[in-house]
Amino acid sequence: MKFQFKYRVAWVDTDALGIMHFSNYFRLCERTEQELMNSLGLEDDETFLPRVDAHCTYKSPLKFNDPVTVYMWVKEIGKSHITFSYEIVNDLHGKVAAQCQIVVVPVDAKMKKSTLKEEITEKLRKFMDE
Repeated sequence: MKFQFKYRVAWVDTDALGIMHFSNYFRLCERTEQELMNSLGLEDDETFLPRVDAHCTYKSPLKFNDPVTVYMWVKEIGKSHITFSYEIVNDLHGKVAAQCQIVVVPVDAKMKKSTLKEEITEKLRKFMDE
């Protein structure tokens, strides 16, 4: 199953040409992750998930005020990492704007590597890529 998040490109997301700046695609991915975690009741979890790898392939530009849907799913869950995948689609014409992937690892409040809590992995498994 894929999680979906709707968004409209804001003026602040764009560059001088009115096109969404490349760095804001990652912000959109993180916003989608936040919405997923909130929907699963994990918004107050004290597991910190810093990014250790992130990449994005840009397919078609997004422009100011374009409506988009971000599709997010879990590509992989390990003992000490999660790989999230994203597809950002321009709803105006149905084109894929970008495909991104982010790998996170769990750490404690002192930034020491830890393992994923079973509660987190259980709740995320329904979003595994099939």
